[in-house]
Amino acid sequence: MSDDAVLATLAEMVSRGEYLDSIPGVPGAALTGGGAFQRSPSDEMRRMYTRGSPEHIQAARRGLVDRLPALAVALPEAVAEAEATIGQPLPPLLRRLYLEVANGGVGPGYGILGLRGGHRDTRRTALDLYRQAHEGPEAWWPFLAPSLLPICHWGCAIYSFVDCSAVDGPMWGWDPNPGPTDETALFPSYVGLGGWLEKWIDGRLYQPTLIQDDQTGLWRGATDAEMEQWAEEA
Repeated sequence: MSDDAVLATLAEMVSRGEYLDSIPGVPGAALTGGGAFQRSPSDEMRRMYTRGSPEHIQAARRGLVDRLPALAVALPEAVAEAEATIGQPLPPLLRRLYLEVANGGVGPGYGILGLRGGHRDTRRTALDLYRQAHEGPEAWWPFLAPSLLPICHWGCAIYSFVDCSAVDGPMWGWDPNPGPTDETALFPSYVGLGGWLEKWIDGRLYQPTLIQDDQTGLWRGATDAEMEQWAEEA
């Protein structure tokens, strides 16, 4: 899928209000049976659907899917601030995503982190996290290369980073949960930003997961095949 096609697909998902992995149902509808539920802004209970699942598709056909909030694009000044802070341009696809589709909030995990004025990880934009990673005596990730920008939080302190030093934006994962919390917990995802987003659009993207190799005893990122096997076993 070309960068233009990726952006067009993401823009269409934002337009119809279905741009995350968890899609809200209409408040007060289809509340019987098991599943995940959440309170709406009006404090009514609503069912949450997994994007692309049979349940989501069926609910959409029945008009039982609600829209996620509208998203705004980033201001050029916010992109310029990020590039000045990192010291190099953002990968072209990421730059266009912020300026043409949304200032974060769309995509995997809890949504791609925005720049100034955009989507936050609780309280922090991608640039806030970047600064915390490198500045001050309590820097979170002092060993990170200056070109790595955190752009997605998956929960449980697991993050995806994009490497801004290359135009295709190679992706990296960070998972400190199995044990190591130093640079050992950082590993390459072996895919560029465009491929990473395409995999998410197609429902084939897994969160970064650190495992200890049975043969070598070394820590490494789990492969897609391993993640698929574990998902089937679960």
